[in-house]
Amino acid sequence: VDGSHDVTGKIPTFFGRLEKLTFLKLDTCAFTGVLPSEIGNLKNLTFLDVSSNYLEGNIPTELGGLESLVTLGLANNDFEGGVPSEFGNLKNLEKLYLTNTDLSGAMPQEVCDLRNRGNDTVLELLQVPCDVECDTECCTMCS
Repeated sequence: VDGSHDVTGKIPTFFGRLEKLTFLKLDTCAFTGVLPSEIGNLKNLTFLDVSSNYLEGNIPTELGGLESLVTLGLANNDFEGGVPSEFGNLKNLEKLYLTNTDLSGAMPQEVCDLRNRGNDTVLELLQVPCDVECDTECCTMCS
């Protein structure tokens, strides 16, 4: 449904029951409200993108349980609060997009550790809002 401005309202919580789902692309729609914590039940997800919607509130810590995730797109929303330290559990994560949100505070060391693993670095791309305290060894870009 990406890019469909005809899709509006809240992201349905029943998505959390689609346990075999591996790819969920809901970007550039017109979703509002919070990102349902039930999305954290989708243990087989390798790709989740909800960028460019009107989502708000805190990022659910339950997303830190999606250990198969390779790409996580949360950019261009109204998320607030801090980046969940639980994201440090995402051992397969290669790309994390958090720019153009209202996130703040310090980047959790658990997340930075995904980039600072020597030759075993998994997290190649970590884009954050400039309001998030993050050194250049950890974050690849702020905007």
